[in-house]
Amino acid sequence: MPSAPGPVDRLRSAWYGFWFALSERTGRVRGPRAETPCGELGNLAPEARARVDSLRAHYAVAFERRYAARSALLNYEYLDLLDAASAEWGWEPPRGGEVHDVGCGGFAYAAALHRWFAPRRLVGIDVEGHRRLQGGVTRHERVLGHLQGLAGAEFVVADYREYAERADVLTAFFPFVTPGPVLGWRLPLGLLDPSTLFGAMRRNLRPGGLLLMVNHGAEEAAVAAREATAAGFALRGRVERERLGGEPPWPVVVSTWC
Repeated sequence: MPSAPGPVDRLRSAWYGFWFALSERTGRVRGPRAETPCGELGNLAPEARARVDSLRAHYAVAFERRYAARSALLNYEYLDLLDAASAEWGWEPPRGGEVHDVGCGGFAYAAALHRWFAPRRLVGIDVEGHRRLQGGVTRHERVLGHLQGLAGAEFVVADYREYAERADVLTAFFPFVTPGPVLGWRLPLGLLDPSTLFGAMRRNLRPGGLLLMVNHGAEEAAVAAREATAAGFALRGRVERERLGGEPPWPVVVSTWC
């Protein structure tokens, strides 16, 4: 089981909480701030290069023509996770519905979700919208840049625990279920509330809908699975997969729930 936060962790949490509250109160949005496309992805291991080339050909995508290298690779990584899950389970994604991404962060991977689900509406929801990034751009402005050209795509700054819109599909990439990732994202520990989070997801998912979740490794996936089960979700499928990025790549767990 994950260890409880210690005194140093709580001090960090308080500091992050101060800056989080300040940025959300004082932030403003000046409009979309798109990334400069990298044109091509360099420095990939041969296996990763082969996988990217396969995804590019099969799904007719070229994320490097839209985004900087880090975001382009992230889109290929997430598309690879979805593709692997589909191959493992013989699963065809529901298309044309309303897809909500819970805790989307910078939503740099929105294009991969848009390609996979072909949604009528794609909404990224995150509690933080106004953190300053490199170059003075805010997260909200960068997200709007990521969403340019994606029909029906939106960004909502909200605490998902209090969010009350229904969806046909929910995606949750690395939801907070343990203290470490919360502090790693420089956020206060008060945002760590998995039982309420999963309860909100259960409440907002329409009958017959699907939750797709990705977790860091088996231990975190087990914690998330307990929370999902307690909230009333039933496991449909589970597969482990190594991500394309990182040195070295690390395994993640992809699961679907109804």
